[in-house]
Amino acid sequence: MRQLLGNKLGQAGMVGAAVGLLITLIIAVLIYYNIAGSIDVTGIDAKLEGSPAGNATNNINDQAATFFTIAPIVAVVIVAVVVISYVSRIGG
Repeated sequence: MRQLLGNKLGQAGMVGAAVGLLITLIIAVLIYYNIAGSIDVTGIDAKLEGSPAGNATNNINDQAATFFTIAPIVAVVIVAVVVISYVSRIGG
């Protein structure tokens, strides 16, 4: 981190990486939920005993919801670290 404090391009790179992470996250959410809704679990479960495809889909959706809740918090923390390091450098 100390090597990046004196390097304005390094700080811009860190902020750019955080913005890229957020954009990638938004695209991932859109793609995932468009694909997840089109899976025909009833057709798959008709050939199997019980409902394993439906259960697996529900588990994956729960895990994806957890990830998509935590990932923006991580991105905000990364941006906060960059901002705090920049402000501490300005303050002395």
